[in-house]
Amino acid sequence: MTGEPRSGANGGSADTAKTGAQMRLDRLIRRAGTIVLWERLWPLFVPVLAVIGGFFAAAWFGLFLLPFEWLRLALLGLFGLAFAWVLIRIPVRLRLPSRDDALRRIETVSRLDHRPITALEDRLADAASGHATKALWAAHLRRMAARLKGLSAGIPSPRVDRLDPLALRALLVLVLVVGYFYAGEERLGRVLAAFQPPGRAEIVATRIDAWVTPPVYTGKAPIFLTGPIAAAGPAQHAVPEGSVLVVRFSGGSGLAVTAQSEGREETVQPVAAGKPEATPDAAPAEHRLELLKDATVTVMRGRDRITAWTFAVEPDRNPEIRALDNPAGLARGAIELVYAIEDDYGVVSAAAEFAQPDDEKAAAGADEPRPLYGAPELSLSLPQARTRNGRGRTIRDLTRHPWAGGTVTMTLIARDEAGQEGRSDRLRFALPQRPFSKPLARALVHERRRLALDANKVGKVTDALDALTLFPDRYMPEKGVYLALRAVRYRLLNAVDDDDLRDVVDLLWEIAIGIEDGDLSFAEQALRDAQQRLMEALERGASDEEIERLMAELRQALNDYFRELAEQAMRNPHMAAPDPNAQIMRPDDFERMLRQMENLAKSGARDAARQMLSEMQRMLENLRTGRMATAPDPQMRQMQEALQELRDMIRRQQDLMDRTFRMAPDQGRQQPGERGGEQPQQNGNQGELGQLQQGQQALQQALQDLLQQLQQGGIDPGRGLGRAEGDMGRAGEELGRGQPGAAVQDQSSAIENLREGAAGLAEELANRQAAQQGRIGAGEDDTDPLGRPQRTRGPQFGESVKVPDEIDAERAREILEEIRRRLSERERFELERNYLERLLDRY
Repeated sequence: MTGEPRSGANGGSADTAKTGAQMRLDRLIRRAGTIVLWERLWPLFVPVLAVIGGFFAAAWFGLFLLPFEWLRLALLGLFGLAFAWVLIRIPVRLRLPSRDDALRRIETVSRLDHRPITALEDRLADAASGHATKALWAAHLRRMAARLKGLSAGIPSPRVDRLDPLALRALLVLVLVVGYFYAGEERLGRVLAAFQPPGRAEIVATRIDAWVTPPVYTGKAPIFLTGPIAAAGPAQHAVPEGSVLVVRFSGGSGLAVTAQSEGREETVQPVAAGKPEATPDAAPAEHRLELLKDATVTVMRGRDRITAWTFAVEPDRNPEIRALDNPAGLARGAIELVYAIEDDYGVVSAAAEFAQPDDEKAAAGADEPRPLYGAPELSLSLPQARTRNGRGRTIRDLTRHPWAGGTVTMTLIARDEAGQEGRSDRLRFALPQRPFSKPLARALVHERRRLALDANKVGKVTDALDALTLFPDRYMPEKGVYLALRAVRYRLLNAVDDDDLRDVVDLLWEIAIGIEDGDLSFAEQALRDAQQRLMEALERGASDEEIERLMAELRQALNDYFRELAEQAMRNPHMAAPDPNAQIMRPDDFERMLRQMENLAKSGARDAARQMLSEMQRMLENLRTGRMATAPDPQMRQMQEALQELRDMIRRQQDLMDRTFRMAPDQGRQQPGERGGEQPQQNGNQGELGQLQQGQQALQQALQDLLQQLQQGGIDPGRGLGRAEGDMGRAGEELGRGQPGAAVQDQSSAIENLREGAAGLAEELANRQAAQQGRIGAGEDDTDPLGRPQRTRGPQFGESVKVPDEIDAERAREILEEIRRRLSERERFELERNYLERLLDRY
């Protein structure tokens, strides 16, 4: 009786353990069966993906676009058979997993021995076994169920590497990625091309690239007609005249590009390497069309229209040039032209074209003259490179040309980079000639001009030379002139061709200017040539080395000219005494202009340098005839000297401030305006601080002396210079107390006040010069005595290009040198060095 309940209890426990374990086992078996199915299915499905991937790769790389229809169909059939074969293999070779397969995977992955899962599936052979047997069986089942808690079905491992030991599948993935980007927007079209009927595949999949390249001189960016950028573009494209349309397509044949303009249609022939293609079906094909008028360009295949673009061509207008004033003859016969230039994309060159009037030709007589020279050539200076809108001035010496002194017609011509020309109205005037004061020089120039204009008059010129040399003792005190003229006569008689006659013409000119001015005329011509070479170099953007070399040549030519001018004044005492109402230009004044011009060119301000060179040319032309202003009164001269001294003081004060700044203990961390709290420097720096104090006191004394001189001369120095003197005094006291940080503040204030005082003094000087112009008669053309535009007048020529004054130019040069010096110091932080490099690039 007692054993039955025990037996029933043991049996119920075994059934409960088996039921719970069986449920967990069933879930695990289903998962293991799914994994086994995947491991068997994936190796069979990989060939399917490989065939599909190979098909897409072949399509994206254009294998179905080859011009051989049979090859496209063969490839398509091959991929179709391969795809069908790998699909058929799946149901044939796939074996669905059984329960035993799932159990075997679980036991293998879980590393079980004695097959505990199978034990749960077992049944007692004799259901009527005794209680002891059933208890033992139940204990066995509980022990097996406990071992099932750590079971796992694992993760799928299809082992595709066994199927592909060389890992070619990775290569296929790489080819697919490359092909995807290679096909671009034509991916779908290239895939669909494989399934198109014969003759239609290329229409679907041909890649077309098209863009418009405007001329370089327009400065406009290319216009893309295909791709994502063109999708949002306008329906009609506005392009400059002369733009080149490029249409390039690949992957197809039989395409044609047609252009329709003004009711006419033409076919655009393909090109390769700049030559027409022999076979238009070659791939890739490129078509180029220069757009000169509004046009519609269409890409066609037979009668099928693939795409089209419409262009509105913006015409390139001809340049415009006009004279702003009648040609003016300057001092020594040089001609001055002032003109306005305008063009939509910029003028690259300009010139003046001369011709003889028709009535002058008719007056020459019935005999046809035989001139030795053609019309003079004169290139015009541009306000800046590629001038779009501006005013220019050109000064050239044409007195050496035989046409000088005669009536001519002149037409100004401007050219743009496209080769188009713009012409001004024809002007008629007398070409300026060089004035000669000595009768013999005038006579030689007259005979020279007669021979140059008509070589048939050799006999008459020879007779004139005989007459001029008839009484050498009376008219030719210098024996060299007589010998030179006799040599010219014999060379004229023995001339063989026109080249010999032209040599005689040149020799007559050299003799004439030698008689008139001696070596001064040769120095003057060398100076003009040096100016012309430098102007041309600035216009074409020559290198800094060439500019420096030409600047040295101009400086040498200028020194030679002034030396000859001084020697001529010594040889002619009556010329040595200047007019009391005439201002004498010193060579130092021109030397300062040369230095400023050189600094402007080095700093990149080429237009300002050219403008200053033009002003120098005008000043020299005025200097040659004595067209200078009256000498300034003593106050004006004193103001000019004071300005020069102030420039030097500003430079010296800047140097002192830089040295004091380096002595400051906080190296600039003190905020502007802070003075208190600075400790005196230690004895190690007292010596250098003492030197700085002495330099500051000496500069203060120099400023006090200058202020006293100005006040004694009746000139109001202004408040700025007085404040600067006080700042210098305070800075000296602070340096004496060993406080360089506080001294820097006063030194900076002194520099600002010095500049303010100098600016006020310069303005006062300019006002006095402008007031004096009414007395000397130089105000008629709004220029100062040197021919420069007045700052106190209205807008003048050249205001479009600001020429920095000497203080600004010198300060800019000092800043550049300081930046380069600090940049060369390796101990500076990288952040500071990067900032200095950006500053240097901006300069």
